[in-house]
Amino acid sequence: MSKDAKTEPVKRERHLMQAALRIIGRHGLDGVTHRAVAAEARVSLGAVTHHFGTRDALVEAALQFALAREVSRLRALALSLQDKAFEVEAWINALVDFYVRELSTEADIHIACYEAFLAAARQERYRPVVAEWFDTWRQSAELALKAAKSPSPRRHADLFVSTLIGLLFRQLATPRSSFRRDAKAELLELVDGLLALK
Repeated sequence: MSKDAKTEPVKRERHLMQAALRIIGRHGLDGVTHRAVAAEARVSLGAVTHHFGTRDALVEAALQFALAREVSRLRALALSLQDKAFEVEAWINALVDFYVRELSTEADIHIACYEAFLAAARQERYRPVVAEWFDTWRQSAELALKAAKSPSPRRHADLFVSTLIGLLFRQLATPRSSFRRDAKAELLELVDGLLALK
């Protein structure tokens, strides 16, 4: 079998997963049906049922895809921010700028990630990939906080990530035009406070 023949089903499934995530972002998990995904992806109903025999399989695949996608993107972001890690304010600025772009262009996908967090709270099978998501973020924040001479970089990184997740969730739920400015100020204030605990 040629490489193209192997990658074509993967591309097709990715297209279906992206369609499912947009639906989750707009309508929640209850909005996901084979028919809705087919319409969103502009493919036949049979194309969806061929890949995902049940609605549960479709929803689970979409949530796993959302989290795996986000983990991959977070790793890439963490690498791109490493050169800024030694200057905390520059690191926070770049981080917030990234999310300002993300929330303005891919809000549905991020809402779907929060749906995946809730699914992990209810069902253990989602927990490993959610834990990987948090670990990826913590490692990135820990690098910056170590560079800033935090006395407890791991614990402070956990606090930083929890705050960032809350800020992003709040922005998705109740958007503020001042988000970029406010988030930068709030995260910098948090880090300054943590560093003052030396």
